[in-house]
Amino acid sequence: MIKVRAGVDIGGTKVRIGLVDPEGSLIVLADKIAMSQFKHGDELMLVIGNTIKELVAADSNFELLGVGVGAPGPLNDTHESVMETPNTPIIQNYPLVSRLQRHFDVPVKMNNDANVFVLGEAISGAGRGEAFVYGITLGTGYGHGFVWDGRILSGAHGTATEYGLAPYKDGTFEDYASGPALERNYANITGDPKNGQEIFNLAKTGDNSALAAWSLLGSSVGHSLVYVTHLLDPGIIVIGGSLASGFEFFIDSLREVVDAHLFENQKGRLRIEPAELGDAAPVIGSALLIT
Repeated sequence: MIKVRAGVDIGGTKVRIGLVDPEGSLIVLADKIAMSQFKHGDELMLVIGNTIKELVAADSNFELLGVGVGAPGPLNDTHESVMETPNTPIIQNYPLVSRLQRHFDVPVKMNNDANVFVLGEAISGAGRGEAFVYGITLGTGYGHGFVWDGRILSGAHGTATEYGLAPYKDGTFEDYASGPALERNYANITGDPKNGQEIFNLAKTGDNSALAAWSLLGSSVGHSLVYVTHLLDPGIIVIGGSLASGFEFFIDSLREVVDAHLFENQKGRLRIEPAELGDAAPVIGSALLIT
């Protein structure tokens, strides 16, 4: 028998579900499930439960050890319920673990979506072999997570590394390190609003305004990571999320800020790398919540 763990990644627009083997490798990844089709959290739990059962039943050698879920935070301090999640209203203030547990006789566990992304990259992706792995997700928001020796830092109340919401300039770091920030940068430079994909495409052609918008984004991310390097001293910082596709456009300005503030024994040793696993990272990380 192959002892498998199921991983569930719940996002604002889609859900990804997969099975992971004992070594932390993805065996199978189910088709995306659109969140728009659900009106209630219980409907979503039923489909998640049935999808996992179908994946496991597809191979008679599979034995399900448990189900791990990555969900938008913040979560409650026991990581059993989702709290305020405006982007996923059907699971806002929702006892997700107990409702999904109804469909299984194996353990169900949950953690923050950014945390499980970092756990997946730490075990099976860009952070493989590093003891102290910090990760960020750059997209609509700005997620953070920290994994050391294969363990997620959750904190006393389950909200450790909810750092994107920390104060910065006239707002928060998320206001300056996210997709909306990139779009605002470009609009401020050119007076011509464009979406993130358009700005990415322009940067690919060498457009100076687009490149400047990405560079400003990198500087803001860099300023946030200075505090991370001083407080947690990671061996690697892994960058994921939709904006990681523009890594080449912002890494230089990001590193310039970070490197200027490193301690001597960190210089030349701190790695900053793009994520390797793509959509699989939070699925793998969620599954690895089952130990």
